[in-house]
Formats: sequence, C-alpha cells, structure tokens
Amino acid sequence: MQFSLAQLEALHWVVRLGSFRAAATRLNLTQPAVSVRIRELEAAAGGKLFMKGSYRAKPTPLGRELAAQAEQVIDACEQLAGRFTGAEELRGPIRIGVADSFAMVCLPELMRRIEQRFPQVRAEIRVDFSVLLNESLHAGDLDIAVLTAPAPGPLVTVEPLVDHELRWVASPKLALGKGTLKPADLAAVPIITNPNPSNLYTSITGWFAAAGVQPVRIHTCNSLVIMTRLALEGAGISLLPIAILRKEIRSGALRALAVAPKIPAHRLAVAYRRDAPGPGLRTLSQMIQELTRASDLAAQ
Repeated sequence: MQFSLAQLEALHWVVRLGSFRAAATRLNLTQPAVSVRIRELEAAAGGKLFMKGSYRAKPTPLGRELAAQAEQVIDACEQLAGRFTGAEELRGPIRIGVADSFAMVCLPELMRRIEQRFPQVRAEIRVDFSVLLNESLHAGDLDIAVLTAPAPGPLVTVEPLVDHELRWVASPKLALGKGTLKPADLAAVPIITNPNPSNLYTSITGWFAAAGVQPVRIHTCNSLVIMTRLALEGAGISLLPIAILRKEIRSGALRALAVAPKIPAHRLAVAYRRDAPGPGLRTLSQMIQELTRASDLAAQ
C-alpha cells in the first residue's frame, strides 16, 4: 500500500498540534476521519505512529521519522502550488500570540486587515508575556507571535519590528525629585510591573541589582492597561513602553522620570513557524511589519 497526501497531512497536523481533535479542526474533517487516515498510514508503514496513554498525541520513533518525511512532502506540494497559482491564502484556525503592548496599539487594526486579506481565517488570539509566547511558539502551540526578544530556531523565523523604548513613569501625586534619579532613589517607592518571568520584571530587577540595590516593594500585575491605571492613580511607579503612554505624558497625567543608568529598549519582533503549509504566514508577517512600523509603536 502506498502513502497518500491526505494521510501524510493528517499525520503532520496531529504531530504538530498534539491531538487528533485539533488536527481534524485544522483539516476541516471529523475526528474519526483523521483516525482512519492514521490507521491506514500505520498499516502502510508497518507500525504504530503514536504512543498510547499520553495526554498529548506523542509520536513513536516511527511516527517522528514519518512525520519529518511528511513535512518535506507537504512543503514541496505547497511550493509547487504556490509556483503555479500564486496562492498565499490562509484558512481555518490561525494561532496568533501577541505581547500586551502590541495588543493595545495594533491588534484592532490587525484584525481588520486579516478579515480583509484572509476572510477564511479564524484567528485565535492569545495575549501573554513574551517569554511564554516564545516557549509556545517553539513548542508548536502558536503559529505566529509578536513579542520581544524571541529566540530563532530550526522551525522559527524571526523578523525585527521596532525597539520599545522603556521609561520609568510616575504620577505627579508622588512628588518625586525632578533631577536625574538613580536606583537608590527609587528603591523605597512601590513598583508595579508584570510578574516574573516577564521581560519587564527582569529588566527592573536587573537594573536595581546592577547598582547593588534591592527594591523594597514590587507589586505585580499581568495587564499593562491596569498597570498604567495604577501608575496614574499614584499607587506606585512603573517601567512601561513609552509608545503606549504618549497621551498620558502629553497631558501631564504621568511624568517620565529621568534616570541613570538608562534601561535598554526591548526589541519587538514577529516570529512564525516555518513548518506551516504555504507562504500565508510570511504574508501575515509582512502585514504585521507594515502595520507596526506605521503605528505609535514606531513613533519617535
């Protein structure tokens, strides 16, 4: 018995997504139909392709070997289709991860553009810390992500976007000094930031540690919107991307503190899986690049 492309696609998506149900959704099939294709493939390959008794669909050594070959076959077929049809379409569920700052500034416009360019896509949006988005992208749990400091890998392409300038901000209610402030000057002031292991948390603790200073109180919150609101109300100071605070700083509701040493900018990037079929994710990445560079995130 020979392998069919439909069987190889079923194997590819079960391995990549970690479940028969998710693969069925991706292929617009029923779960039993995917199971039938896997059983046919096992009969042709002469062995089991998935281990029993595991929460996720874990491939056997034979399954991993065949899945690697299936990926090459599917990629070749997609390239051939793109060569003659120019197809750059995305369809079905696309798992998109975004950092909070990008979500605040660019996500509504991105959703409008996806609707126009890829009407058959069902976007599954996850807003999370960049560290966790990076882990999920490399694990195959996301297709594409906008995040800071992503790690490239054999199956992940990274394209730079913009630098996130970070500034300490405080409400005028706190009456902090107007000169240049050092870590020791801010150590006793309540600090509001994302929880560990976020990049903001790491930047803050590293800034104080480099000066040999330990901040007295660090309060954590998983939302930049709420962190900004708390800073506006004088509940503490916060280190935030200046791009999301232009209105508050122009109005005087928040004050950008002068500090030394400065905290290096976070580099925002878009990263996507190379094992997705077709060039659609590359097109989506280019869309995100154009959108970001025309937004407040790139404004000086």
